Amino acid sequence: MPWPLSNVQERRRLERAFSNRNIPFDAPGFYDHPTFLMQERLDSRFLELYARYVEARPYDDGYLADAATKIDIAANALTLAVKADGRLGACVDASGMLGRMLDRLGVWNYVAKATLTITFPSDSGITDRYFWSFDEGSFAAPHAIVVAPPFGVVDVTVRHQVYEGREGDYLPPFVMARDWLSAKWTPEDLANPEIRTALRMQGMSFDTFLQRQNPSMGDVMRALPPRQVNLGDTRLKYVVVAVGGTIEPLEAITGYKPCERTALQIFEQDIAPLIK
Repeated sequence: MPWPLSNVQERRRLERAFSNRNIPFDAPGFYDHPTFLMQERLDSRFLELYARYVEARPYDDGYLADAATKIDIAANALTLAVKADGRLGACVDASGMLGRMLDRLGVWNYVAKATLTITFPSDSGITDRYFWSFDEGSFAAPHAIVVAPPFGVVDVTVRHQVYEGREGDYLPPFVMARDWLSAKWTPEDLANPEIRTALRMQGMSFDTFLQRQNPSMGDVMRALPPRQVNLGDTRLKYVVVAVGGTIEPLEAITGYKPCERTALQIFEQDIAPLIK
């Protein structure tokens, strides 16, 4: 099955943009190239071009089969490590680790900050669960995932968030979605009810609010389309709102250590031997 987001015109446009800046783009992880990093210092949104390129470039069947095997091994290993550690809400750290692991394995990917709307089966009696971009409290991202063709969503912490009652029972240990549907975002996906009510009282449209509050978010949502994953009667809608990741290479990721193991140790002990 071909990668559905390949786009010849977009790929060529991005390759011209990289070539004009003397940035090589022939291998995964080229966002670490010194010239790319220099461009990022000039433009904080330059990393978005890397994400767009991952989605727009073509992939042959051989690459996609090999990548799927590597992604499966890495995602499984990291999910087990997060589960054993027991920390909830580690999506930003875990997705950043996975992105760096896939870079090391030569797999094209990017780390995305995303909202998540979970719709449970109607007979469960559970109302929709939201991870909003605009909400109370301080957080690095509503949720975080990895996009790595052939998978439109790789979510290693979907089960390991703070849930109420039986919500977690309807979720898999992790998500690797090869088959996903294009979706459309709604204000309900992005902002909590209090914010939406306040906007209605002020007579302000959500588009106006978004443009004033975070104009770059609209650009990202248009370039990197929302995607829905159906898991039986449970639906997960992911809306990519920003491109993230970790600056540190795999060896230097030490902030989050599941069960006191670094990202490099998990990679060398649990992933690399299975790849070989």
